[in-house]
Amino acid sequence: MLDTFGLLMVALADNLPAEQTLPAGWFQRLGLRFDPYIHLEASSDPHLSEYTVNLDIFRTAWDAAPAIMFAPPGGGKTATRVAVTRTCWYDIGGTYPFPLPYNLGAAPLTGKPPTADQHLRLMLEAGTCALLTGLAFRPERVLRASPSDIRAIVSMLRAGLPGPLDYYLDVLRETGTPAGLTPLLDRTYALTAPPSADVLRHFCDVVAQASADATRGQPAELFKTFVDLATGALGFSHVLILIDGIDAIYENQADARLALQWVADLSDRSEAWAEQNVFIKLFAPDSLEIHIDALLHARPIAARIAHIVWNADLLVELLRKRIFAASDGRFESLDAISSPALTDIERQIIDVIAPLPRLALRVTRRALLHHAARTDEGQLDEDDIRQAIAWYQLHAAPRLQEQASRAASGQND
Repeated sequence: MLDTFGLLMVALADNLPAEQTLPAGWFQRLGLRFDPYIHLEASSDPHLSEYTVNLDIFRTAWDAAPAIMFAPPGGGKTATRVAVTRTCWYDIGGTYPFPLPYNLGAAPLTGKPPTADQHLRLMLEAGTCALLTGLAFRPERVLRASPSDIRAIVSMLRAGLPGPLDYYLDVLRETGTPAGLTPLLDRTYALTAPPSADVLRHFCDVVAQASADATRGQPAELFKTFVDLATGALGFSHVLILIDGIDAIYENQADARLALQWVADLSDRSEAWAEQNVFIKLFAPDSLEIHIDALLHARPIAARIAHIVWNADLLVELLRKRIFAASDGRFESLDAISSPALTDIERQIIDVIAPLPRLALRVTRRALLHHAARTDEGQLDEDDIRQAIAWYQLHAAPRLQEQASRAASGQND
């Protein structure tokens, strides 16, 4: 858990001044094929799977049991969810769960939480978006299926997708890559190792030729059919409902108890769903922990509680994996593009900031920005690191003081 100082620093990750974008050519001159520190939000990072850090919480997020995982903003909730999603699709065997990402932040804002049926409709849409995207990346699951199973898959896709299935197939044909779907359906569902354009076209033809109308029924019936399809014809071991985005809603940030209403209905269903091989995995801000703990005591909900915890070694690994990926394995640290007098750069940065990945990325990137402003050539030097840390402390200090004053005021009320 973060100490008081660390908790007060959490809000800073999202509120520091905006940074300029550096041209791709600048990174290429450094020997990097992309900017490894620019994506502060994991869901927008197309390279995330290249530098995932193996956290202890991964097993909790993966296994067949309901779980609630807490982290502060910028603490790796979405990154963990995306990593679980991509790992689930690594193999076409039956030992992997089906990852259904349910982003509450994308739900329509009506001023009140979704009803039970609305949750199910939203989850069915999210599930079919995930299914079509995943199958486009892993067409073998369809191409090896029986004709009746293919018709069942197509019927479910037609029932749940937000738009016509034929439209999405046309997008796949025109772009020649499953990545053409992700901006339309779910950016975080970009998997690795896509098929060739020829295999993808064959997949589209097989799906298009399946004569099947949309599955009909009430939301609960349709969702059960979806689960049966995932764990039956498609060979997944169980279904993970990866609930994220609760802290993306403005009203919920202002009142943690209101946020809890959004997940209360889903939590109440967790035991019954577990009997059907469906397991809720809630990624929640730590501001909700006291309220969720009260909910668990008031209701008979059997859910594991875990925390996404970062230490200095993990954050150093996170930064070094990014430079390794961006350099195609040539550089193991920023030390490789720095002056000989500058060593262990990542450790120097991590030692002076709160233990949050988003903050680590911002400060590290700031060193590169200072270097770019200073010179178009040469290597990173000690002044770049000092200026990055000074920039962080300059912008953090006023907000830290404000947060501390508010906390003290709240304790005295």
